[in-house]
Amino acid sequence: MTRLEVIRPFVEQTVRGFLGVDELKVMDDGTIPIRAGSTAVNVRLVEGTGDGRPLLQVYSPVLHEVTSSPELLGRLNELNATLSFARTFLAGDVVYISMELLAESLDEEQVAHACALVSFAADHWDDELKDRFGGETFFGAEAGEGTTKGATDPSDDAPGGYL
Repeated sequence: MTRLEVIRPFVEQTVRGFLGVDELKVMDDGTIPIRAGSTAVNVRLVEGTGDGRPLLQVYSPVLHEVTSSPELLGRLNELNATLSFARTFLAGDVVYISMELLAESLDEEQVAHACALVSFAADHWDDELKDRFGGETFFGAEAGEGTTKGATDPSDDAPGGYL
């Protein structure tokens, strides 16, 4: 059994507790999708680079179909200056917010904090960034107000290729 397989049940149990649900949707690759307003947050375990230590990634594709500009990159740097333990960045035409933690030493509070921070930040900043720089949120305006309380499957409404 790999280290990821040993840690995975703990992560799933902790995310269920954070969301207050009995069942989680877990994708084939082990990713746990969480709906947070107009964003999708993904929680997954991965092998780290270098020493291969397992990492917990909590990330959100905040906007897609965004055009890079000095103004956008400057705003993402401003957001990074306000975040602790997380970062925003542009990869291709997608703006992400992401956080990684060493998985072997996780406790419930760390998993819950990572989910809450990325969920709040992504849902908070996606509309501002869309208004200023264009692009599309993960869930369109018709999605209405969402919450991290209750796991939903973002792949039902997701733009192609994200999950």
